[in-house]
Amino acid sequence: MLLEHDWATTPLGPQADWSPTLRTAISTAVNSRFPFLLMWGPELVMVYNDAYAPMLGARHPAALGRPATEVWSDIWPALAPMVDEVMAGRATYSEDLPLVMYRHGYEEETYFSFSFSPVVEPGGAVVGLLDTVVETTHRVLAARRLGVLQRLGSLPRASHGDTAEAVATALGVLADARSDCPLGLVYLVDGDGGPPQLVAAQGVALQDELATSVISERVRWATATGETQTVTGLATLLPGLSTVGASAVAQADVDTAVVLPLTAAGAEQPVGALVLGASPHLPLDEDYRIFMTLAAGQVAAAVADAQAVAAERRRAEERARSDQARAQFFTDVAVTLQRAVLGPTALPAGFAVHYEPATGTLEVGGDWYDVVELSDGAYGVVVGDVVGRGLPAAAVMGQLRSAGRALLLESGSPGHVLSALDGFAALIPGAAVSTVFCAIIDPFTGRIRYSSAGHPPAVLVDHGGTVRLLEEGSSLPLAVTDRRERPEAELTLSPGSTLLLYTDGLVERRDEALDEGIGRAADALVEGRHLAPAELSALLTERLLGDAPDDDVAFVLYRCG
Repeated sequence: MLLEHDWATTPLGPQADWSPTLRTAISTAVNSRFPFLLMWGPELVMVYNDAYAPMLGARHPAALGRPATEVWSDIWPALAPMVDEVMAGRATYSEDLPLVMYRHGYEEETYFSFSFSPVVEPGGAVVGLLDTVVETTHRVLAARRLGVLQRLGSLPRASHGDTAEAVATALGVLADARSDCPLGLVYLVDGDGGPPQLVAAQGVALQDELATSVISERVRWATATGETQTVTGLATLLPGLSTVGASAVAQADVDTAVVLPLTAAGAEQPVGALVLGASPHLPLDEDYRIFMTLAAGQVAAAVADAQAVAAERRRAEERARSDQARAQFFTDVAVTLQRAVLGPTALPAGFAVHYEPATGTLEVGGDWYDVVELSDGAYGVVVGDVVGRGLPAAAVMGQLRSAGRALLLESGSPGHVLSALDGFAALIPGAAVSTVFCAIIDPFTGRIRYSSAGHPPAVLVDHGGTVRLLEEGSSLPLAVTDRRERPEAELTLSPGSTLLLYTDGLVERRDEALDEGIGRAADALVEGRHLAPAELSALLTERLLGDAPDDDVAFVLYRCG
């Protein structure tokens, strides 16, 4: 696309007239798999690579060769001071910066982490800036929604048997989360077979009109069939619906709502329906719908619990079912949200990964993994573990994972990555004493370099079944002493070798020594060394996690070709 573009019609002029500095800057951006944007000259002409294009939305490909002030006019007031600073010769860095942009036809709530760096000509003149950027909207929203679900899961059990009060309490949590839930309505089915009745609402200014609106029709359908319904066009049908405070981004009518059946554990029919308005500033994607479904699950659990208390004859049975539903809810939330933070599971050939939360808890942990494709064809592989549980640990994990990924893309040295993470971890409350195992694997030569910051040793099994623990290159966990150079070790993997990187939840059990658990993992690797990575992952899960671990587990498998 860059080569085919008519640059002669842009301020950059024909390619033949480009300066060596411009050519070098464009080459750096275009040949990277990390999103890069180059803004060149007084006009700040935009040149970007394929990885950056999705961030532009509908503005791509017309943005190529145009001034950044025009392309990003909606967010330029926020960017202009940073650009001025870079043009004065100073780099900038912003983490999870909130930006409201109009790239998909509506005012969208987005978040980005990026660094602006000056591009300098020989002689010292700043002639452009390089933007190294990653969109963090997905992670920020996942963490925010996890907090809402965690509050819902922490509500006290209903001891009064008042269903309406239990529902109102749950809606009170959603009322504090209007960026994702600008409005909420709960309808419950009467015992006499009548239509569902509105029992609680938040964020709605037109409840009387809503009672006879198209929403009520969708509620009746959802409670009769158990199917989720989506209502659109509300901004036209009900102007003024939940406008004020619908989002921290901007004021806008809620146009879309999702009607979710409230199905209690063991019930044949839904007990009601939860109507949640969708933010007019966010896409109603799969993650958003999963969040709404999990919220509906907790509201359903609250309804079922209150009804069980009111019905003394079914008290024991109903409470057992509610407990089972609640435990399943906790597991679903932990798996869904932790995997949302860890990102997509599309992996290079030869890799398999697995994450599993501790049994029966919503308190996600700080275990993580990452597989990064590097520019030279090698793979950076990281497994880490943050001390603690819950949102604080998950937040620290997300920051360390993002930093580790960025460092791997810049450095070919595992020791350098861990040394840099030392300084980063020292600045983040709760990051100290985190353990990390970092390796760089060349799939063409089988060469692997690795370094460990207090992490359990990786396990290597060759094609013949010989086991080796990668214990060299080890040092203390992150940020426990003054910064120092981290040692590295190196070896060559033979074809057919299998490498396992893991967190301690895979091998650590209360009633046995850690070495015994590592031995069990090694035995499973030897037994399954001829299986494909995905099948071997399933075998490890069956053999090592069948006893319901009480700690989070993350592991990465690699099979050398």
